[in-house]
Order: sequence, then C-alpha cells, then structure tokens
Amino acid sequence: MAKKLNKIVDRKQIPFKYRARRPKIVQWAARLFLRSFRWKVEGKIPSVQGNENLIIIAGPHTSNWDGVFGFAAILGLDAKISFFGKHSLFDQPILGRFLNYMGGIPVDKTNPGKGLTEMAIKNMQKLNGSLIAMSPEGTRAKTEKFKTGFLRIAKAVEGKIFLASFDFDKKRIFLDTFFDPSGDNELDLSYVKEYFTQFGAKRPENY
Repeated sequence: MAKKLNKIVDRKQIPFKYRARRPKIVQWAARLFLRSFRWKVEGKIPSVQGNENLIIIAGPHTSNWDGVFGFAAILGLDAKISFFGKHSLFDQPILGRFLNYMGGIPVDKTNPGKGLTEMAIKNMQKLNGSLIAMSPEGTRAKTEKFKTGFLRIAKAVEGKIFLASFDFDKKRIFLDTFFDPSGDNELDLSYVKEYFTQFGAKRPENY
C-alpha cells in the first residue's frame, strides 16, 4: 500500500527535479507554521517529461497573507521556485535576504509590466527546467482584467501553465491541474478569472 502524503504538506507533492534540497529544519519549521494555523497543501504537481518549464499561476491574490502561506508552502514542499517581488523590498536587510533565499526576482513596480515578462523569460531560459510562480492579477487590489504575462512567458519558453489556489475558506493551498491555453488571450484570461472564483479569497472584495 502506498504511503499517504503528510496531512499538512509533503515534498512528494512536487516532482523530485524541482526540489530545492533545503535543510530539513527549514522544511519542518514551515510545516509547523502551517499546522499551527490549520492550513495544508492539497493536490500535487504531476511528474513531467524532460526539463519542462512550469509557470504556476496562483490566485485569487487579494492579501499579503497569500504570500505568508505561499512561502510556508514553498518551504514545506521544498520547492525550488522563482517569483517576482517589489524591488524596494529586496533592499531591506533581513527581508531582502529572505526573498533572495526563496528565489525572488526584484522588479520595479512603479513601471508596471516594463521588462517583467522579458525578465521571466530570460530567467527560465538559463535554467535547465524551472518553476516560476505568478499572480495573474498582478496586484492585490481589485482588477477587472488579468494580465497576459503568464501566457506570453509560457509561449516563449514552451512551458506548461499550472493552476494553484489560495483557499481561505478551507484553509488550504490547492495544487490543481495544468491549463492548456487556446491561443485566444481574451478567452483564456476570462476562463482563468472565472476558475479562481470557486476558491475563498482572504479579501473577496478585492477580487
């Protein structure tokens, strides 16, 4: 009989090739944090062929708490993953070191979209298969339209898009399934926006 996954989070929920191999004490602390808040990670990212680049889009993104539980999940999964962060945060002594440790990429958000997609593409092309996490909204504030960055990145690096969610109603981060774009950006963005409505946002008014 196969061994059951840890009820909180288990690194077996991601393919071996995407693991960061962080110290076990770090992974343990992250799992303890999630357990203390009664949160868990459900689902898994299936094994992929070859050196695939995966773009994980996570939503609904409405609060800083998304990042808190997201970081805990990344550490608990022992995932090697890149993400974008406001460049000024990286200048702070302690927080900046933590964001770099976690795989953060600083971007100047005073110039929205300027070079961000190109930076992501360059980052993924230099790696032999990588994970990058993005918020399709591009902001915690309410937005009427998602950004096309993740679609452009996936096309440029021939990567797969994977859907994940923050579900505050069920206190979980859900690793769900791959999303295959149709080629019609408007249709695809509409689908993804509707997909995330089934999950409980921390601040629903911001979605």
